[in-house]
Amino acid sequence: MAAKDWLIGTLRPDGYLKTESGKILLTTLPKRVAQPPESGALPVAEEDLGKTALVQGELVGKIFYSAQVVEILSRLTGALIQKLAEKGIVSLTEIQERLSELESEQEIAPLKKLCALVIGHKKSSPGAINVNSNLTEFDFNDDLALRIEKKIRNAEVQRIYRRTYKELPDDINALDPDFVVSLHCNAFNGRASGTEALYYHKSEKGKKMAEILLNHLVEHLKLPDRGIKPKTSEDRGGYLLRYTNAPCVIAEPFFIDNDSDLARAQEDKDIDELAVAYAKAIEEISQVV
Repeated sequence: MAAKDWLIGTLRPDGYLKTESGKILLTTLPKRVAQPPESGALPVAEEDLGKTALVQGELVGKIFYSAQVVEILSRLTGALIQKLAEKGIVSLTEIQERLSELESEQEIAPLKKLCALVIGHKKSSPGAINVNSNLTEFDFNDDLALRIEKKIRNAEVQRIYRRTYKELPDDINALDPDFVVSLHCNAFNGRASGTEALYYHKSEKGKKMAEILLNHLVEHLKLPDRGIKPKTSEDRGGYLLRYTNAPCVIAEPFFIDNDSDLARAQEDKDIDELAVAYAKAIEEISQVV
């Protein structure tokens, strides 16, 4: 993977970072994706607005692609850096350049594998729904993906949002990840229950990924184990599994139209523990792909 750029600045609303050179748009989208960068603006927690942050990604003009917050600096550290810059003792640009140098010197540290974390469906076509809570598959997994991202330490994660299903494999391939995990929820008749994982039937790595993911999800949710399911390109979900260059697995952890399944998934600190199960699976997968 290409070396990344560093930025230091103040986090602003709508995904912007205020730096010495002006406002920079932070977008989670990679620079080769044909989507408006604003559509993937980096979400910033309300409590982090106005704080000094260290951000990594790829800078092109006033847009910072594949942006991720590496660290929110403490109030004291952030204020010190800003004061040193104001007095001309050191510039933020110099700090950023030094960070890039330090990164290139860390040859001993192994590169972390990159997981493309795909949020199934999209806002305008949200997938399955629980009629009693009006919770959609997209909304559940959009929230879950953010939680997963915060739990992972030993792998890199890039969230991917769907433009169209046909374009999704190409959008993922443009990111060039090491592996792909797609977040979904099952639905059938309101009574079906359990956990399963789907993989492309000719992919041995995909099969191993599905086994790892299923084990972690079943261990946490303790719902019926429906096993790993091989899929051809003609099967539902098979198009994505077949046409991503990297090995891919689709998670179906529970049936969202089953009130009991959904209640189980939402237990444990507002699904934080489910996010931990995914994070552990992704980190284990990163060791075998």
